[in-house]
Amino acid sequence: MPLTFRWVEDDERDRVAVTRMRAYAPASKDLPRFQERIRTDPRVKAGDFLLAELDGEPVGTSTSLSLTTWVRGGAAWCQGVAYVGTIRSHRRGGSADQPGIATRIMNETLRRARERNQSVSALMPFRNSFYERFGYGVVERRHDWVIPTPLLPAGDTDGLRHYRSTDLEALAVCRQKQVCRGQCDIKRTKESWINLIGQFEDGHFFVDRPESNGPIRGYVYFETVVRPDGRWQLVVEELGYEDAPALLRILRMLGSLKDQYATCHMLLPVDLPLQRLLKESQVPHRIVPHAAAECRMQTRMMMRILDHKAFLESMVALPPDQRGRAVVAVHEVEGDTGKFLVDLADGRMTVTPSDQSPQFECNSATWASIACGETPASQAVRYGLATGSTGAVGMLDALAVGPMPFTSEAF
Repeated sequence: MPLTFRWVEDDERDRVAVTRMRAYAPASKDLPRFQERIRTDPRVKAGDFLLAELDGEPVGTSTSLSLTTWVRGGAAWCQGVAYVGTIRSHRRGGSADQPGIATRIMNETLRRARERNQSVSALMPFRNSFYERFGYGVVERRHDWVIPTPLLPAGDTDGLRHYRSTDLEALAVCRQKQVCRGQCDIKRTKESWINLIGQFEDGHFFVDRPESNGPIRGYVYFETVVRPDGRWQLVVEELGYEDAPALLRILRMLGSLKDQYATCHMLLPVDLPLQRLLKESQVPHRIVPHAAAECRMQTRMMMRILDHKAFLESMVALPPDQRGRAVVAVHEVEGDTGKFLVDLADGRMTVTPSDQSPQFECNSATWASIACGETPASQAVRYGLATGSTGAVGMLDALAVGPMPFTSEAF
């Protein structure tokens, strides 16, 4: 019997949970955890769960979330791909003539995004190279910091206090402002905030709100981890701030806990120069006798641009003084080539189909990194990831002006 696919309704959530457990869990006893998660995530709606079945038995799954991402000041309709998996007994069964189950699951998941008119698909992969085969490119790099708490800045922390239930509305407003200012960040609904805060009993949640009815300027949630040497590490799980002074107040508060915590762990955008804010700016290239921060770069979110026109035209805050036009050719993994004219003027791009010779060419994975501002077009050309004329490259470099892609949302 052939492999079949079904987008299932709410009454089959437990069936999806069993499939996820068989694909990911260390042991079958973990099933209740998967059932709880699938029942409580407010982002998931009926019809978001895919089951791949053989002879009526589920052998694989994925989840297709409907999200909104912000790119250069504008909102884009986004598919969030999660929980792509094949159960352990049916992996690597593909051949040259017949793709494997995971490949066919991803093809069906992308079809779902196009059916929903989502201009971009995003995921946070277990292995990048697998998803590059479907046209996804890396768009998010993060810095993983471990800082001795005595090195954090000292000073004013006025306004920071424990979270109260009356802070919810202002909290959502604070985060959404940060989303709109950022790049490729994901909107978090009020329902998602309520669900997330319900999980915060494992740590401590603070907001920066000096006036009870005023705006929230920043927030931080952290948990405590015992290090191998027995000392405590403060692990920041949720962080938001309206500007640099708000970030500094949070860092000062965390630094004030140096009598209790030996180190602080946090994940930050690669374009945030945290070392400049520390009492010791060195991130050592060698063994040193003094306390110093450690930093490791990591990649996370990948994206695939599905509708080039809708995605590029959603941007409203490109450099207003830059102008230009170029024909772009994106070689898609399905074998076709998307070719379109991009016209940049007054901080916006307009996109129209074109049959002219391209002035800039790359594959879909590279294009995702360029379109999202993670990789400047000039850098892609320099390292042989793309080809393009000087004028086209200069115009497309406008996509990289602004914050680097980063999101605190996980899916």
